[in-house]
Amino acid sequence: MTIFISENIKKLRQQKELTQETLADFLGVSFQSVSKWERGESYPDITLLPNIADFFGISCDELLGIDKVKNEAEIIEQLQKYDNFTDKDLKFDIIINLNKKFPTDFRILLRYMSWLIHFSEKNSDIVSKITAIYNNIQQNCTVDKIRISAKRHIVELYHTLVKNENSSITFEDCEKIIIEMPRMRDGQELFCFFYPKNHPERDTNIQNAIEEEITLLDTTISHYYFYDERFSLDFNIDILSMEINYLNFLYDDGNYGRMWRIVMYKYGHLGVRYFAKGEVEKALENLKKSAKLAIQFDEMDRVTIMHSKLFDGKEFDKHTLGSIYSAKNQMKYLMIEKYPLSDEFKESAEFKEIINML
Repeated sequence: MTIFISENIKKLRQQKELTQETLADFLGVSFQSVSKWERGESYPDITLLPNIADFFGISCDELLGIDKVKNEAEIIEQLQKYDNFTDKDLKFDIIINLNKKFPTDFRILLRYMSWLIHFSEKNSDIVSKITAIYNNIQQNCTVDKIRISAKRHIVELYHTLVKNENSSITFEDCEKIIIEMPRMRDGQELFCFFYPKNHPERDTNIQNAIEEEITLLDTTISHYYFYDERFSLDFNIDILSMEINYLNFLYDDGNYGRMWRIVMYKYGHLGVRYFAKGEVEKALENLKKSAKLAIQFDEMDRVTIMHSKLFDGKEFDKHTLGSIYSAKNQMKYLMIEKYPLSDEFKESAEFKEIINML
């Protein structure tokens, strides 16, 4: 079990504005001993714990950080639940309760900020709250990963606000933060191969890095080609087809790992674009492929072992895409409610057959 006595002694001593020598004199030990305690190089003798606790007016459990250990276990458990949920209301219940109980934990604040950005209306009060959380993280959090993630979230918010005529946010505000962020080559994924060949996490880290890079490539391609009117419908169809072929090449065993949802969406988007082009048969073919993949995903065991050339032996837990994620429900919702398909097309026997599959 982790204990926090080293940092607690240092924090309590500094709060009382005491030197290490003063505390050492009171306890009858050398100041070098106190210094070692605070650096975590050694611990006080167990017989000293009551005296140290009494001196600071706390219990031995508080001195050892027992409550903090329990709190940490609760935070980790609840954050894992939050990360695995896809339903915004379930996520909100978890994060709002955690924020009330642990208002200074930056991991919680980061997720609360993300929830507000992605799931709430962007009125002035919400934007002010998001900005306050962001400034708190940038000014007070010492964990680089959290601070950088907060920058990514605030850029996403600014990108949305730039499109709002009533917003005072400009692209220049967005750009200022973007240029402060590290390049991909400075990320941890690039250095996964630095792990020694006999390190137990080497293969897993390299495979995770490859999947992260594939995800980033897909994100860049999608936002560049598919949401820019400069590119023609035929060009988009060609790019989508090439990307699907590329993903099938990388995941040659048919287990798409972290890319399952993306591959299903690719086939769905390809179907939509063929429909827009007037090629109904190809539209139905790709929508049906998307539906079949959704069924396959939902029927998979929660944990599977991948066997493609790049990812042979990698364990995939489909709860990483959401513990209550239903691919069939999602694809059915997209096809009926979101995809720009005509009522006539939706009334066709072939389309209804696809929906009935789901």
